[in-house]
Amino acid sequence: MGELVNLWDTRRRRAAAQAFGRWEQKVGYRPQAETRFSDLPDPVLALLAELGHEATLALYDVVLGVRGWGAGERFSYLEAKPKVEALDAFLFLADQVRFDLMRRLGWVRGVAAEAYPIVDLAMRPLEIQAEFSPLVPELTRSYGRYSDLERRLAIEPAAVVRSLIPEALLVFRRLCRQG
Repeated sequence: MGELVNLWDTRRRRAAAQAFGRWEQKVGYRPQAETRFSDLPDPVLALLAELGHEATLALYDVVLGVRGWGAGERFSYLEAKPKVEALDAFLFLADQVRFDLMRRLGWVRGVAAEAYPIVDLAMRPLEIQAEFSPLVPELTRSYGRYSDLERRLAIEPAAVVRSLIPEALLVFRRLCRQG
């Protein structure tokens, strides 16, 4: 009798091979097909969250790789419609990286980066955004200045959480240096 093959898993493994092929040289770590941002080592997540040149290319490698469009450097050569699709997926991944960093600090909860593999986030950003709630994670009372932001949270929670990204990057970078 033949062996049952899960087509989604096979597709995910192929997409991961293309998406993560250059990650070892760019960020010093090579994820597997099922790896979530929440599974990445702290120094790798910190590097990605900074969105420096190599980290940006690594994220674009994922976005373009899962679509079979090549390496991240090809982004600027895409036609308008695929370029917008790639940019939207890149921005979604960048948000997830930074939200997961904030989750590790204990500042937020409800992050898609915990629930979905990186490859899935890159392949299906619109579906995931439609099915995952909350779209922007909830700020927790563990954040030191929560009471100062409470009024603004009721009005514009996404803006408040995103406004904390620079501070989170500084705090996380310091924690990574301390070991």
